[in-house]
Amino acid sequence: MRQCSPFHCATTLTKDHRVLTFQQLHSSEYQKEIQEQLIIICPEHKGEMIRFFCSDCSVPICRDCRDLNHDGHKLTSLEKAAEMVKPKLLTKVCSMEKKIETGEKTIAKIDEILATLQENESFVQQKIKARAAHLRQLVDQREKTLLQKLYQTTSTHRNNLQISHKNCSATCFSIKTTTDVVKNILQHGAPIDVLMLHHQLGQRLDELQSTSAVDDIPEELKLTLTVTTEVDQEISSGAGLGNVQISSQPALPKLKPKAECMLKFDTGCLRPVDISASPNREYVTTHDMYNKVKVFSSDGTSRQEITSVSGKQLKFPVGICHFPDGRLVLACRDNNKLFILSPQWEVQQTVDVNNPFGVALNDSCTKIAVAQHYKEKSVSVFSFDIKGQITLTGVIKDKDGEQLFNSPYKVAYMSNGCLVVSDETPNKLHILTPSGDPLYQYTGPDNKLGRPHGVCVDAYDNILVTDVDNHCTHLVSPNGKFIQYIATEADVLEYPWGCTINKDGDLVVAQRNGKVKVFQYLKKLHSLKC
Repeated sequence: MRQCSPFHCATTLTKDHRVLTFQQLHSSEYQKEIQEQLIIICPEHKGEMIRFFCSDCSVPICRDCRDLNHDGHKLTSLEKAAEMVKPKLLTKVCSMEKKIETGEKTIAKIDEILATLQENESFVQQKIKARAAHLRQLVDQREKTLLQKLYQTTSTHRNNLQISHKNCSATCFSIKTTTDVVKNILQHGAPIDVLMLHHQLGQRLDELQSTSAVDDIPEELKLTLTVTTEVDQEISSGAGLGNVQISSQPALPKLKPKAECMLKFDTGCLRPVDISASPNREYVTTHDMYNKVKVFSSDGTSRQEITSVSGKQLKFPVGICHFPDGRLVLACRDNNKLFILSPQWEVQQTVDVNNPFGVALNDSCTKIAVAQHYKEKSVSVFSFDIKGQITLTGVIKDKDGEQLFNSPYKVAYMSNGCLVVSDETPNKLHILTPSGDPLYQYTGPDNKLGRPHGVCVDAYDNILVTDVDNHCTHLVSPNGKFIQYIATEADVLEYPWGCTINKDGDLVVAQRNGKVKVFQYLKKLHSLKC
């Protein structure tokens, strides 16, 4: 404290002491002076200062230590020893600083994952509530319909019963009145009265005798409610409302500093507008203007050329993707059809679609998304029912009365069901919720994304999109943020068109000149160049 300083300097023992403030103590200006005045006593020999450094034992020692325990050892001054040790510690510090930098990136990624989780949770929560509300609305509407039908049925029958009741009551009253009159005349009337009225009374009795009002008993209605136990089972099991599907994926992809070309081959045909990798590691390319599809082995050897399927001529084949079992979905624009094909290229099903371009299957293979490039400017979604029949379940086109797409070209599904759509003019990438609502948009660094053609999604749900004008492929995060370029003009990439991810997790890019290149952009434990 400031009050203690004058007294400390006034005593005989401490009058020569130098007093520094805390600020001076921690400033670089006084560090050398402090170090010169610093005295460290040996912990083994009291009163002895640490004076030397034993290089053989790597410990600082005093004079007694030297004489008793370090005789013949190589000794050096503390200053010189410190200068020798400093570089080693500095190297370790630099390594730790890199580790800190990695840790900070990990923390930032975890924060991003937490934010995405919160957003994902809120989205699914809204979907659950919307689904429950929808089911309640359907139940309420069905309840209203059933009650209305019940009321109409019972009301009509009740009216008929009341009319029958009224008619029967009136007839019974007439019969009773008429018979009472006749009995009274027969008992108390004079012969002339009977003779004068017998024709009129007989006729009236005949009329009452012939009426059926007292004999007709209306049918009795039996009302029951029939239900299907399947509905109860679906609701109790949760199938009716739905299930929360949980899929996990590696959180932090390890990217290579530079993508490595593992394979390249020539399709022998220009404009491979799309490419797909089969489960058995074949590559299939579509060539729209040449009305053909080509098949290549995993090493790029040409194996097959297809111009027709089940006798149907291919006309402008564009989009293609594979089922996990080897079947294919092929979009033919000028046929206005999707072909569901067996691994042997036989047509199993056809779906009528106007101007189909890009096609994609979701992870569970229950939906097919189709980009319709020209007049429609939309994305149609088809669903598979239990029997495997394909039906149109949605058309993504407008949002709040505005045109959502201008030229939707290719589509891809993320593992959570979100849909990615490449859109030409303006150059844009749309990331949509599973129900088709806009979630994110990507226009490239500084809004300089060229025409986006091919689009695919890797195991981390990162999006890869080919940029035709800038001769590169963008790697985009699931929330629409630029990560880095994967394969550029420096890698002799020219007019990249279709793209896919193969079974090894590598990026496969088809170029307009007919060349195909396979790039490894993720670090792997074991990787051998083909």
